[in-house]
Amino acid sequence: MRARFVLPVLIAALLAPAPASAQFFQFFNPQPARPPVAAPQYREVRPKPKKPRPKPEQRRPVAKAEPQKPPAPKVEGPPPPFEPQLLRLSEIMGALAVLDPLCGDSGTTGWRENMQKLMEAQESGPMQRERLAGAYNRGLRGYTYFHRRCTAGADLARVRLMDEGGRLAHDVATAYRER
Repeated sequence: MRARFVLPVLIAALLAPAPASAQFFQFFNPQPARPPVAAPQYREVRPKPKKPRPKPEQRRPVAKAEPQKPPAPKVEGPPPPFEPQLLRLSEIMGALAVLDPLCGDSGTTGWRENMQKLMEAQESGPMQRERLAGAYNRGLRGYTYFHRRCTAGADLARVRLMDEGGRLAHDVATAYRER
């Protein structure tokens, strides 16, 4: 008998529509009341006053602008025949700029100043100067990366680079000097 009574009550409870507000009882979970939303305030957009246009006679004649051509890049001549030796010498000077303060005498000449003099002595264009500076920086960075203090290997490299640089400078000076 009990099953007869429970089943119809359960069906009636499931089929009875319940409002959504009935799910939230104020007693168990109070929901704050929402503040009233005011209508958005729009401001009136005023049209901008029009400027008077000058009459065609008052207008200045516009000169036809000729399209500007970009300046032609300076064409450098062919590189000197001793450029590979100069690039290697620049790289050696960059390496010695790192190794001399580590292992050499404190009274040695500045390799950076020597590089400046070499670049000034070359009367070539900016591309040649960039190549020389790039070779110097390559030698500088390469030896800075590997040598932090004076070791036997760093000192040996310094001596060998001094010998190679001296030979290169002598060879370039004797083979390509102006007669």
